[in-house]
Amino acid sequence: MKFRDILNSAGSNLWHNKGRTLLTIIAVLIGSLTISITLGINTGVNDYLHKQIGNVGNTEQMIISPQYSAGDGTGPQKYSTKKSSQNADGMMTKKDVEKIKRTKGIKNVKAMKDDNVEYAQGKSKTKYVINAQTTLGIKYDLFAGKQVATSGNKSEILLTKEMAKAFGYKNVRKIIGKKINLIVISPVTKKKSTITAKVVGIRNESMVNSGQSVYSHGLSGKIVAVNQDGLPKALKDRYTEVVATPVGKSDAAVAKAEKALSKKGYDAQTLKEAVKQLFQTFNAATGVLIIFGAIALIAASFGVINTLYMSVRDRTREIGLMKALGLGRGKVFSIFSCEAILIGLIGSLLGLISAMGLGQLLNKAATSSFLKGIDGFVLVQFNWSSSLLIVCIICLITFLAGTLPARRAAKLDPITALRYE
Repeated sequence: MKFRDILNSAGSNLWHNKGRTLLTIIAVLIGSLTISITLGINTGVNDYLHKQIGNVGNTEQMIISPQYSAGDGTGPQKYSTKKSSQNADGMMTKKDVEKIKRTKGIKNVKAMKDDNVEYAQGKSKTKYVINAQTTLGIKYDLFAGKQVATSGNKSEILLTKEMAKAFGYKNVRKIIGKKINLIVISPVTKKKSTITAKVVGIRNESMVNSGQSVYSHGLSGKIVAVNQDGLPKALKDRYTEVVATPVGKSDAAVAKAEKALSKKGYDAQTLKEAVKQLFQTFNAATGVLIIFGAIALIAASFGVINTLYMSVRDRTREIGLMKALGLGRGKVFSIFSCEAILIGLIGSLLGLISAMGLGQLLNKAATSSFLKGIDGFVLVQFNWSSSLLIVCIICLITFLAGTLPARRAAKLDPITALRYE
């Protein structure tokens, strides 16, 4: 008997008792549906989070700031040269920057100065407060346009959709290439300066830096120059934060660099670490749902065992006849094993197709309700690798479940089987 004959025999025998087989397939379908939709949600959310942290940019970039603590619960801390009350405002000096540069394990140290803007104006002439940051060199998730310049003197800016609409552009793409005015006032001289910036891109909504526009390197430098107009030299050399890149990208290398900075009195954290807890929390939540799917599959495997045991009992004389005609134990075992695998294959494929259909409905419902206005977020996503893995695992589970009744059928004595009533 060839493999094709074994497969044909298993396929036809599977439907001798349609009701029992269908119920078993439905049980497998439920487990497959639960696991598929859970993994789909996990893929969708993780994909969106990766976009938001700039997964194609420098996520290892480290943000460094002074340590400041009100105490450890036992009272005020004693003064030391490493921990000064000066750093309570979060500002750093040249001395801090030099200490950070001498720290082993980091490179590309860059100090960031205050780039406060009083307000911004577009074609509507209405004054708006703008929340923005200097580019960190990462590739921001864009709805349209291009990234701002990370070097040179170009005055470029990335805007959020809301900011573009506020400036009078219902179609936010039309603001790209247009110019807006940033009004900066020196805190010392009170002199008002207007800096013109070219809009080069529109940001998608971000869970990491929600509502923030982005200045190019050159634009930030011009804003800083106005903010520092009239300041004494000592106060000009003060920085809001320092950014650096770890020399090694492994967790151990980053942790070692952070420990070295901590000993010098600085807190440091990479963008990847900032959202690591978010990834872990969500993966743990979806892991629990996958466990429920696994429980459903375990229950379905008992259904497979029951279905095939009943099939062996119902077909005992038929098995005896096949063995009497020369069919070996291995062939009999293969027929029943194929039946078990077919149950898993049909159930898993139906579950996967159902999950994809349900995923489309969930995506539409999410987009029009709780995900409304969050661009680039597809709640449920499927990929062929995980889908194929689910099908293979379910087929393996049903095969293992079918080995017990298959072995029983293979061990039947043909004489005894032929006498079975």
